[in-house]
Amino acid sequence: MAPTPYMVNTEYSEEPISRTYQYRKVMKPMLERKRRARINRCLDELKELMVTALQSEGENVSKLEKADILELTVRHLHSLKRQHQLVLPPEHSYADRFRAGFTQCAQEVTHFITTPSEIIDPVAGRKLLQHLGACVRQLDCVSRSVPVQNVSPPVSPGSEMKPPPPSMWRPW
Repeated sequence: MAPTPYMVNTEYSEEPISRTYQYRKVMKPMLERKRRARINRCLDELKELMVTALQSEGENVSKLEKADILELTVRHLHSLKRQHQLVLPPEHSYADRFRAGFTQCAQEVTHFITTPSEIIDPVAGRKLLQHLGACVRQLDCVSRSVPVQNVSPPVSPGSEMKPPPPSMWRPW
């Protein structure tokens, strides 16, 4: 019997190759090559940026090793930070973006649930809207930057859903 890629020849018998062995022999080296290629591509980009930045400062840099590129980049970033030219976004902006995204998702869910449909159970829809309202209020309590709007939407004439209780949050 001819050997197949799924069999290992030993002195006594042919044994199937495990998936782990196949992964180690085939996939791991390929993934490692891709990882090294990504690192080298990023280092090349850093080198171009650093050569341009250093030439504008009057330094002449022609040949740089990988370690040199990284050291020059770190040194350059430290100098920008000392000169207050390196501005990092404040932590609260991440929370603001999260809250804005969550609120937008809640608005879309609310719009979908309040659209007349036979697919959505009205009781489940109300419970979901109450839950979303509680989550948005909790986010607002944490940040205190976006007030909760208590405006009820117009009700469609053919809608089977009852209007929500007044304490329910609505995004519009």
